[in-house]
Amino acid sequence: MVASREGTRRRSGAIALICAAGLLAACSEVPTSGPVVAGNPVRAQDPLPYVAFGAAEPRAGADPAAIVDGFIDAMSAYQPGYEIAKLFLTPEAQATWNPSAGIMVHRGARPSIEVFDETLAQLTMTVIGEVREDGSFIAVNPDGPNKIDLPMEQVDGEWRIAEPPQGTIISEDNFAREYESHNLCFYNLDGEMFVYDPVYVPKSGQTATLLTQMLLAGPSEWLDPAVRTAFPEATTLSVASVPIDSGTATVDLSDAAAENTDAAQRSRMAVQLGCTLSGLPEVSRVAMNTDGIALLGQDESTIDAVVLERHDPNLLGAGGALYAIREGSLVRGDGDAPQPVQGALGVAEDLTEVAVDAGGGRAVVVAGFGTELQTAAVDSDSRRTILEGAGFTSPSWARNNVIWAVGQADSGGRLVAMTPEGAEIEVRAADLDQRDVQRVDVSPDGTRMALVVDGIAYLALVVVDGEARDHVSVERLRRIGPDSDALDVAWSGSERVALLVGDEEADPEVLVVDTFGAVQASRGTVVGAVFVAAGADQRLVVATEDGMLVEHESRTRWIELGEGGAPAYP
Repeated sequence: MVASREGTRRRSGAIALICAAGLLAACSEVPTSGPVVAGNPVRAQDPLPYVAFGAAEPRAGADPAAIVDGFIDAMSAYQPGYEIAKLFLTPEAQATWNPSAGIMVHRGARPSIEVFDETLAQLTMTVIGEVREDGSFIAVNPDGPNKIDLPMEQVDGEWRIAEPPQGTIISEDNFAREYESHNLCFYNLDGEMFVYDPVYVPKSGQTATLLTQMLLAGPSEWLDPAVRTAFPEATTLSVASVPIDSGTATVDLSDAAAENTDAAQRSRMAVQLGCTLSGLPEVSRVAMNTDGIALLGQDESTIDAVVLERHDPNLLGAGGALYAIREGSLVRGDGDAPQPVQGALGVAEDLTEVAVDAGGGRAVVVAGFGTELQTAAVDSDSRRTILEGAGFTSPSWARNNVIWAVGQADSGGRLVAMTPEGAEIEVRAADLDQRDVQRVDVSPDGTRMALVVDGIAYLALVVVDGEARDHVSVERLRRIGPDSDALDVAWSGSERVALLVGDEEADPEVLVVDTFGAVQASRGTVVGAVFVAAGADQRLVVATEDGMLVEHESRTRWIELGEGGAPAYP
């Protein structure tokens, strides 16, 4: 059975172990070799090619502006310990400055520097994101320049920074050059599906070692309540590194990994490791040991470093047909113009929106021109009303068989949830009280929700609570995308969200946003677009206010599919 625990309890211990969760920014060099284990010969992992950054030390007699400029230069590339950067600080500041406290990423080549009366320097820059200690990235929508005061003092006649901000400061171009994103793999609360937790690590680090340490330390703070791990709480690496030999990464774990764990749990631990290391081209298999003994058994001591299909949320509904509403009935298309489905939904006249389960066989529709939620097998001759009310919109069929929608209340749109049989599920969402929920879509792994609330796009966690699973929490809202008014959201696989934005002065635009909230790409504008549909390995489709389905073909080019509205993929 999978062991559940709170990642935040483990995280503090992991930070002490690896010096800074996710980034190792204040560590000495991570050792690149460990003891040779009998029966499992390994060698040290070959480090990635790395050109040392030649940061210059402070010049004698440099004025405060030059000292601050040199400090910024010394942080512009990842350095273990940031020893050169510390030379620009007073001795007291060197003792208290923690470069591993996070990374502030700013727009442009470098901040502007202004000095006031030599004793105070000020940085001005536009911050676009922050990397936290756990390696997670938070995109920031700048509402103006950020200013940071740097008090200056003289030490033996030389100017030094007395109070630097905790963490490091780096431009977006240098950040892209020095760091890369990888996924840590955790299980959803059912223990059935992977949930990917993206983190940033330095490109010059020992990536397999860093990712393994971060996986054992637990999920990012934001994601923690919605996921679980197979590893027992006290599990750590028992050696300093994860060596790789002929494509096999050997992970030596502490005794906690073997204590009170059966073969099934160990297998889930190994699968979690294999998923996490699957993104490294140098790793094809994973061995998992304790005290030199293979935890998976001598007959099959390694597993493939892959994302197993049965746990991959991106395969849910992948390649499924497009569904839409035309003249009140349900239509379906698979690479061609959608046609009415067989059965009751295909001859209906009162449907306005649809969502389809991952298998593509069942649908929930907004019927009665917005007054009912109904379920039916897609090609069935009957349909069943599961909820009556007013103004239902935006249905979503989650992978755990919870049906979501937006219903109208006195304060605006509110979330409703129920089973396919019509049993209502209590929704606890304090962050949404007295706010107008307009659109909702649940991620393929079932742990996160994309929403439009008061015209703003958000991500939130979905946590099913209670032994009877009779209530669900929607919590930890996190804003995504630009400041433009959000019109609709749809998950494009488990790691991206398609976001339709627009305002009165511009045509609606389709953006692809990552789970950090940063815009990854624009797919162009579509005149009159009001709905967007997306899926893993699916082309984006929008519906316009005049009842036309339009499909994304390439870059910013869109082509018409035919008449229809409210498109949806399984």
